[in-house]
Amino acid sequence: MCAALCVSVAVSATAGSKPQAKTPTKPVSRKIHLKEAYYAGDLVKLQTAPIQTGESYVVVGPWSLGPRVATQPSDKRPNLYFVVPGSLHQVAEYPAYGHTLILSLAPDEPRDFDIYWAVVLDPSLKDDFTSERQLLLATQQTFVPGDSFSFDQIPSAGFLRDFLKMSSLDDLDKYKRPDGGLPRMAIITAQRAVRISVEKPEEAPVPGTATADNSH
Repeated sequence: MCAALCVSVAVSATAGSKPQAKTPTKPVSRKIHLKEAYYAGDLVKLQTAPIQTGESYVVVGPWSLGPRVATQPSDKRPNLYFVVPGSLHQVAEYPAYGHTLILSLAPDEPRDFDIYWAVVLDPSLKDDFTSERQLLLATQQTFVPGDSFSFDQIPSAGFLRDFLKMSSLDDLDKYKRPDGGLPRMAIITAQRAVRISVEKPEEAPVPGTATADNSH
């Protein structure tokens, strides 16, 4: 289970006769709610669903993905891909968590989405992903690490180490192909689902299309 990012705030004593300021007894919680994602190449707006009694937020580094509603993936739910590294969402203090969000569906009503970590393994893969199809194609492509290849050369090494607790190439053995190659991108189930709503961009009118006049 992800834990919320907490920052402890301490206040030092002041000089003179002023009393010492009290240190807060609880850490200050900071979560950044994600507002945008890609769907089929288009940027869409996200709205985090209200949290309900007994639910908690799924927090990844400084990011809040929404209320956690399930722990096992389901074929009946659309997918939300947390792509690392990515350029859509970044915080300078947390470079390992810079990512792009991609949806497999943009429903009109709030829906539960299964979360998947989409981690780039091949250092030569520098695409700026914006669709599920691009991700799936990347997982079907492979590369063969050389003898001098190290874990730190993996573009998503920081996220793998900090969040998924992977720290060596041996931890990636489960993703190896029979020829010893690795997928250029690995998609890993997060075993979490979140509830979000999506606001799709308005479609631009087709040039030359007349609008029906119903005023008569």
